[in-house]
Amino acid sequence: MNTLTSFIARSFLRIMWKMIGRNDAKRLAGQVPTPGVAGGRDIRYADSGDPMHVLDVYYPEGTEGLLPVIFDIHGGGWIYGNKELNEYYCMSLASRGFAVVNISYRLLPQTDLSGQVGDVFQALHWLGANGADHHCDPDRVFLTGDSAGGHLASLAAAICADPQLGALYCVDRLPYTIKAVAATHTAPDVCGDLFGAKGMAKAISGEMKRMLFGADPEANPIYGKSTIYTTADPETYPPILVVTSEADPLYKHSAELIKYLEDKGFAHETAIADQNPDSGHVFNVTYPDREDGKKMNDRIAMFFNAVNA
Repeated sequence: MNTLTSFIARSFLRIMWKMIGRNDAKRLAGQVPTPGVAGGRDIRYADSGDPMHVLDVYYPEGTEGLLPVIFDIHGGGWIYGNKELNEYYCMSLASRGFAVVNISYRLLPQTDLSGQVGDVFQALHWLGANGADHHCDPDRVFLTGDSAGGHLASLAAAICADPQLGALYCVDRLPYTIKAVAATHTAPDVCGDLFGAKGMAKAISGEMKRMLFGADPEANPIYGKSTIYTTADPETYPPILVVTSEADPLYKHSAELIKYLEDKGFAHETAIADQNPDSGHVFNVTYPDREDGKKMNDRIAMFFNAVNA
């Protein structure tokens, strides 16, 4: 790709996410925290000094002892967002009887996919070392993420189950196991055509891959080991819940994932929202107190509680 095309592709991405950011700001301004939830904010999980290496922890007020933990990774196309995007969603999950860890992580192009995975694992190691001080039980940890965060969560679970993958991504093995994963409206295969296979859409897809993997994506050793399709072993992968909606523009990718899990024999469940034009991409994350959001988040909590039982 020439320099001009690369510049145009990145400019498009910046404009698109800036527009989404304005819409998110308006939405969040009209929402309120879930009552009865306590916790700690802006806790540093790494000593880097990077402002993105922070997390929040939420749990029901009056909690004594340790709770099962939901570790959440926000979406945003790997290029946008922070933990504040998901704070009301995480509070709503905490009100269902969980400790919830809500992280920020470095974004593209500040870092690449390997760096983002490294951030996720630094936060997971923080949880193992410090979570008990925040009512988190490291023996009952569940991963979840929405959209790009769903990709990172499902990939992190595969890396946890495979020491060779951990070495490839240069992350240390966790002192605990991941019990289950909920991939919410998960993003498509990062090695595929993220935006499309023709014209400028193809150029934008190519630029995304260069941000994720470097100037020559296929030369990066993690390129072929970057999705659940190429990393996860059904014998060792934890149970996974695929959360989606037929109204989601990315629904076909969730449908492909569900078929793959079925064909390969993974322990999995599905939660597909009723056909409702309002129940679009990550609706249960962006509107956790709306009836369709409550219903789906109850389903996520039920899945984790069943695994925990």
